[in-house]
Amino acid sequence: MATEFAPETTTHLKDVLRSLRYSLRKGRDTVKETAPRRLPAPASAVTLSTLREIEILAQTVDQFVCKVAHSVFSSTATNSKSLRQIVGSSRPEYEFSVSFYETMKRVLSYLGATRALVNQGAGWRAYSRFADSQDIHQLAAQLTLHLSLDGSITVDQLDDRASLTRSGTVVVGIFAGMLSLLAEADDADRDAIICAASDLAVALQDKILDLSQNKDISALAALFQRCAAHV
Repeated sequence: MATEFAPETTTHLKDVLRSLRYSLRKGRDTVKETAPRRLPAPASAVTLSTLREIEILAQTVDQFVCKVAHSVFSSTATNSKSLRQIVGSSRPEYEFSVSFYETMKRVLSYLGATRALVNQGAGWRAYSRFADSQDIHQLAAQLTLHLSLDGSITVDQLDDRASLTRSGTVVVGIFAGMLSLLAEADDADRDAIICAASDLAVALQDKILDLSQNKDISALAALFQRCAAHV
């Protein structure tokens, strides 16, 4: 039976475990990428042994995180909710943090990020800060700008199909994530909506990056309002 923790405590502990897993994966990949390809037999054996140990450690941590997430941290919010549903919920900060994390994982993967870290707690803190916004599009704009600047997402590896830089992937990706959360849909349609929102955000990347750089909340909110009808 899952143990009940306070939602904020659960979110923080999950972020700690995800960060550990991310750091181990990054370290493993860095060693693989930088290890000399040709070494004398003794050194080669040591290098291969070290790589195997790092791989085993990374896999062990992966399994541990999954086990803890499913058997220790109980959670009633498992699916991404729309921003309007979140605003009307009894615990919007938590609901937003879950939807932000789950949505951004899918968006970043779609945009070609092969190694990235999303901080769920950053979503909680951001929503708490802007919860009093009266307009849903302005709320989306404020959250996008804040989360783009506060280090809530780290992207340090992109695949060959990616059309954005790493920093651009963060900003455009968050816009796409927020745009998808503005759409009303059940979870079965969520992936299709995320793909459509991501494609639209990539097409508008120059405008999104410009408005974000200038911190133009009003124009960003207006862009959300125009784009929401096309997702």
